[in-house]
Amino acid sequence: MSGRGPVLVVDDDPDIREALQDTLESEGYDAVGVANGQEALEYLRTNSTPPVILLDWNMAPVNAPEFMAEAVKDPVLSRIPVVLLTADARASEKSRGNGFVGYLLKPVDLDALFMFIGRYCGTV
Repeated sequence: MSGRGPVLVVDDDPDIREALQDTLESEGYDAVGVANGQEALEYLRTNSTPPVILLDWNMAPVNAPEFMAEAVKDPVLSRIPVVLLTADARASEKSRGNGFVGYLLKPVDLDALFMFIGRYCGTV
């Protein structure tokens, strides 16, 4: 990914987080995972900028809307595309107006996942 950080996977469910990381890595992408929005903000402030963030909606102590509200305040973080991850059937509604570039429903459809990854990371 030439100078860019790994895809950032943010999900409080370790099984989902690790499965997404493993899936991305098996396709040749670098990926790193954190458990919530607070950890994501800390990671982003001390590491290379990822080409895209996969962000779960419902996490503590910082959930997706709170993460997005913080990210928009930072000129670097606000330019990173963020894909919403959720099992909620209202995903389309949640993703609108919150700064997300799109959404993925859980369980994650791999074709949809790689559509976003390809768009923001380019081909491996």
